[in-house]
Amino acid sequence: MKALNTHTGDKMKINRKNTRSVGKRSTLVHGLAMLLLVVLGVTGGQGVAVAQDTYPNKPLRLLVPYPPGGVTDYASRTIAERLGRELGQPVVVENRAGAASTIASNLTARAAPDGYTAYAAPVSIVINPVLQGKVEYDPYKDFQPISLMLTSPFVLHANKDFKAKDVKELIALVRANPDKYSIGTSGIGSINHLAAEYFIKTFGLKMAVIHYKGGAPAAQDLIGGQIEMMFSALNEALPFVTSGRTRGMAVSVAKRVALFPDLPTIDEASGTTGFDAVFWVALMTPAKVPAPVLARLTSAMQVVGQDKILASDLAQKGVYLRVSAPEEVNQFMQRDGEKWGRLIRDLGIKE
Repeated sequence: MKALNTHTGDKMKINRKNTRSVGKRSTLVHGLAMLLLVVLGVTGGQGVAVAQDTYPNKPLRLLVPYPPGGVTDYASRTIAERLGRELGQPVVVENRAGAASTIASNLTARAAPDGYTAYAAPVSIVINPVLQGKVEYDPYKDFQPISLMLTSPFVLHANKDFKAKDVKELIALVRANPDKYSIGTSGIGSINHLAAEYFIKTFGLKMAVIHYKGGAPAAQDLIGGQIEMMFSALNEALPFVTSGRTRGMAVSVAKRVALFPDLPTIDEASGTTGFDAVFWVALMTPAKVPAPVLARLTSAMQVVGQDKILASDLAQKGVYLRVSAPEEVNQFMQRDGEKWGRLIRDLGIKE
């Protein structure tokens, strides 16, 4: 009996050894298979595999669709620097201006979905497909919203010698004198152009719409009296209104703004409801970026949004730090895509 028990024990030792050997081979094969999946970029069906615990491990680039030097460029750079500190890697701005932001939109849509290319996407991302007729991207399919970055209202201001002293008087005067007065814009299809057309349509006005190549020449003609009024971005209107070279009438958003606390909203000044025209920029990536990377970017932006010093700095320049959930970006896109798209089609506006 002892001999039998000893022999059986030897067999059991051999079997355990073989089991351990098979287990090691199985683990090795499984590990090699997973490595192959990662290399091929198909792990978990995410497209490009990125390890959550190592992202980001190199600098990111942020495409900005405007030339250097403007307020939107400054705001994007300032937010990018703060985001980079939160991520632990630099966020490097690349200015890719042209075609009313379409060049930058196309570049982002074609970029690798690895989380290392982001886009400071303006509201024109949903306007250009209607305005330009054909673009190389779908605003709702080719991008992944992360968060809003900033918003900027418009100021309706008039020549200082214009007879009307407020919005109600302005509307009454223009209605009583169809086609006598004019409103300037910084260019066909610009947001302040659409705001002007929106204002004209809302209040049933007849007036000339004069297009300029940029806000600066339009503002100079406003001061000189060649045009009577225009919608300018808050930062652009600020020096003219505060110096008395133009007369502020109202702001284009639902609430008064801190830099012009005495200026009413269009709704307040006219007695209507629902007038809203705002310029916004959102942080986006190409579509199909892995979920862990999106989560990292989203959480980092939420921290950036709590930076009061950053918010104060931007507010003094006429833009407002606005951080949100991705769903709110989608809501902005749907709302403005429908509103401005319908206006462009109704009026037959073409860039």
